[in-house]
Amino acid sequence: MLATQVWLHTYATDGVSTEIADYVLAELTPARFTAALRDASIRVRIADHNNNLAGFSLVKFNATCPQARSAVAELQTLYVQAHFIGTGLGKRLLQDAETVARKHANTALWLTVNAQNRRAIDFYDHLGYRKVGTTYFVLGTQRHENHVLVGQGA
Repeated sequence: MLATQVWLHTYATDGVSTEIADYVLAELTPARFTAALRDASIRVRIADHNNNLAGFSLVKFNATCPQARSAVAELQTLYVQAHFIGTGLGKRLLQDAETVARKHANTALWLTVNAQNRRAIDFYDHLGYRKVGTTYFVLGTQRHENHVLVGQGA
């Protein structure tokens, strides 16, 4: 599954620990993605290459940003397979997610990004996102700093 591949490539930089394995096996499952596809408050968009999945985005509506209350559509996931980074695929997925947020919720997107993920931070910065706060992703007993970003119009 693409989500598992991208997640591990991005976050398992020191290898696959027990906490990482437990998270992936519990959270990045076909059942979770099937539920997201059936949830009316979530929009999933995919990008393919030669009829193969190359990336996807997941936007959740009615998800108010704690630091920018006017932003109520969260970009929960934007994953692009490593082979397609730099091709414009991620930008197209993000622009599509922004269009969906404006059309269905009249709002800008907000998201969280790992504070160590420099490539993603630079990507969002280049496309006009700004940091409005900090939150933490808890994995096992460790807390990982995440930036809260909002898109233009929030």
